[in-house]
Amino acid sequence: MSFQSLIHLSLDNPERAHCVVGTEVCLDLSGCAPQKCKSFTIRGSPGVLVNVHNTDPVIIGEEAAANRWSLSDPMDVLVKVTSPSTVIDEEKVLVSYYQPDEEVPMATAELYLTGVAVSLDVDIYRNGQVEMASDKQAKKNWVWGPKGWGAILLVNCSPTDMGQLIDRKTSKVFFSEEIKSLSQMTLNVQGPSCILKNHQLVLYTSEEESEKARVYRPQEDGSSTFELVLGPGRHTYNFAPLESHLKETFYVEALEFPSADFFGLISYSVSLVEESQDPSIPETLVHKDTVVFRVAPCIFTPSTQMPLEIYLCRELQVQGFVSTVMELSEKSNSQVASVYEDPSRLGRWLQDEMAFCYTQAPHKTISLVLDTPRVLKLEDFPMKYSLSPGVGYVIQCTKDHRVASMDSIGNLMVSPPVKVEGKEYPLGRILIGSSLYPSKEGRAMSKALRDFLYAQQVQAPVELFSDWLMTGHADEFMCFIPTHDKSEGKKGFRLLLASPSACYKLFQEKQKEGYGDMPLFEEVREDQLLSNGREANTINQLLADENMRKQNAYVEKCLNLNRDILKTELGLVEKDIIDVPQLFCLEQLTNVPSSQQTEKLYARPYFPNLLQMIVMGKNLGIPKPFGPQIKGTCCLEEKICQLLEPLGFKCTFINDFDCYLTEVGDFCACANIRRVPFPFKWWRMVP
Repeated sequence: MSFQSLIHLSLDNPERAHCVVGTEVCLDLSGCAPQKCKSFTIRGSPGVLVNVHNTDPVIIGEEAAANRWSLSDPMDVLVKVTSPSTVIDEEKVLVSYYQPDEEVPMATAELYLTGVAVSLDVDIYRNGQVEMASDKQAKKNWVWGPKGWGAILLVNCSPTDMGQLIDRKTSKVFFSEEIKSLSQMTLNVQGPSCILKNHQLVLYTSEEESEKARVYRPQEDGSSTFELVLGPGRHTYNFAPLESHLKETFYVEALEFPSADFFGLISYSVSLVEESQDPSIPETLVHKDTVVFRVAPCIFTPSTQMPLEIYLCRELQVQGFVSTVMELSEKSNSQVASVYEDPSRLGRWLQDEMAFCYTQAPHKTISLVLDTPRVLKLEDFPMKYSLSPGVGYVIQCTKDHRVASMDSIGNLMVSPPVKVEGKEYPLGRILIGSSLYPSKEGRAMSKALRDFLYAQQVQAPVELFSDWLMTGHADEFMCFIPTHDKSEGKKGFRLLLASPSACYKLFQEKQKEGYGDMPLFEEVREDQLLSNGREANTINQLLADENMRKQNAYVEKCLNLNRDILKTELGLVEKDIIDVPQLFCLEQLTNVPSSQQTEKLYARPYFPNLLQMIVMGKNLGIPKPFGPQIKGTCCLEEKICQLLEPLGFKCTFINDFDCYLTEVGDFCACANIRRVPFPFKWWRMVP
């Protein structure tokens, strides 16, 4: 007696077979049918489901048993056991053969079945519960969308695991909170012990996929130490010989996010193998059950999401900035965490080289820092020691380590959720700074990092032209702010765009009002201006500076190109955009080694960049522009308030000139904000 997929019935002796629960077995009815018989009936015990396939629809169960079927019609008769048996031959199928016009069967074939359950189960329905799939074949696929299915894995983002060679260890100690981040996979084997003891169980994945995740098995003593059964260097696991029923829960974690070389899908299989009693006969595969996980993507949050926690770099000389941001954090009910300057980093790094994001499964959401350090060799990463409990830390290596490189995670932004020509982007779209065209001195994000962002699939990237900027980062000319006005076709946010023309228009208005002699930077010390290459020019002098006008005409062209891209790719119209007065000037790269210097000139904010604001809900921390004072009020500040306060925003201008124009970048590089994840679950979308 063995497992079979096709059973030939006999009238001489009852047939006996083993069946895997839920697996259909085909019956050969005609082979033993008496020649004079033209029809048959079939019925099974309560634990057997009978399906007769010769018509559409298929006749199932009691209806099938009540019918008399013609032997001359082509058909498939399938039976399956619905639950594991407790004893041998627990289930029974009877097939009775009839002569024409006879009510009493001429002969009856008997089939005894023993059900064995072999099931590998996961949270296939994404409700946080491991349960048996109603469709066994569905477990082999992973489907996007609100009606989709398939289990989800979280990447191990623990800062304590960074850099540790735990891949080759055979065990690991887990704390209770860490276990909650792991996805469960349950193996269930049931059936009579006399059958199970002759079979072997093997859990496995492919060699390639074993490098992407680890599977742990709890110890029998109930301790916090877990045995590593599958992972890098080990893609199969053989269980001890089965003595009786087996039900075990495994815990699975991913080791890396999807990338160009890793689509994000990992499958695990369990095989029931019948061991041969004859050494000359090989073992036989009886049954295989497979489940598929998708590794949860790395999801970035836009500035329109509410802040949870702000990280400040305190050891820089930016105390005015720090104190003001702390006040803003109190108003927005967010926490402040201190980050101390990393001596191994080059220049400003807190925002330029790292971004807060999150990853999510039905059972857990994890905030994390994605770090793209420019340092070639760094034995430790101090940032990870500053993180709040539960916040993860992951490193994504880059190739271009120059100070002014665009090959870092700081070279991206995220839009709020948008809808473009009927296509919804419920998690927004990633905006990447780029050169858009090849040039001798062009800078761009490396293919590896760009491919990583595209591989996450849920925030379809858009590439913007930002190589004209000294930092190369798009946040130098744009910013999103939340408005929460989604009624009447409004999108619930506004896009702020830098506008030299708006600035010139404002200054021309003030000149006509008789304030042409009012200078910029009136409150800034001369040594500060000198160190930053600025002069306290008046409105008249700025408007008369033809070279400055030419430079800003060039900037305006670059901005208009991006304006068109943003309107097309985000589905924006002009009423969604607010022009913010901002002037730029073209300079050579600063704060870079001579070997990294180029002949090309790059745009840099002429006065502190108003677009480099810190958005904390309705509270905005805006760089103080030190514009011309008109009746004791900075006309640039006044204009910003006129633009934003009617939308409900509270504008706070941060007075700390030293942190604005020094080095490469602006004061936002001294801070980074962890924000509330999107309410929308990524697996419910269709990329």
